[in-house]
Amino acid sequence: MALCYYTFKSPHDARAVEIVDLPDKVERYFYLRDGVPSASYVPPTTELTLSQQAGDLLTDFIANPDRVLYVSQRVQDVLVSRALVGDVVELLPFILLNKCGRRVQDAYAIANPLMRVQCLDMERSKCRRRAGQSGQIVEIKSLHLRDEAIPKDAQVFRLEELPKMMVLRSDLLEAFQQAGLTGLAVHPTGTEIPG
Repeated sequence: MALCYYTFKSPHDARAVEIVDLPDKVERYFYLRDGVPSASYVPPTTELTLSQQAGDLLTDFIANPDRVLYVSQRVQDVLVSRALVGDVVELLPFILLNKCGRRVQDAYAIANPLMRVQCLDMERSKCRRRAGQSGQIVEIKSLHLRDEAIPKDAQVFRLEELPKMMVLRSDLLEAFQQAGLTGLAVHPTGTEIPG
């Protein structure tokens, strides 16, 4: 079976819950966008609250504007079963509070992919670069990967060229779908990424 790849995207479901207070609660929260190990910045006592402006449907993947993977225990179980927790994905448990400030019983964590892979197909991808000498990539509008550069064990990883972009492999996506996980939204590589 040929493997293909997807990027995570925001689900834009008005019924679902959302977390928006990460920048207020976690010092150096931006490390989580870049895949920097963050256990010292996100202790298990960290409290994050569901946004009053979002819906009430509690999902396995919680939407947010910070490009962070907030995941339920069911997602964590899939990651553990596929031997991804540790060097590949750092799990950072936190306390989730509902809109009234009470603790949600379900166990949630931030899944922080640590593996980076330099596999961007520069010729076929559509990228926006920072003006100036660095030419650093700041946005990808159409992602194409060099499959031969991706390690065979890479089920979920960050692009070395733009670490805030996380990629997952089709067999991991299938495992998430078979587990009936909610709130997961992905975009296939090789197609236009909506703005």
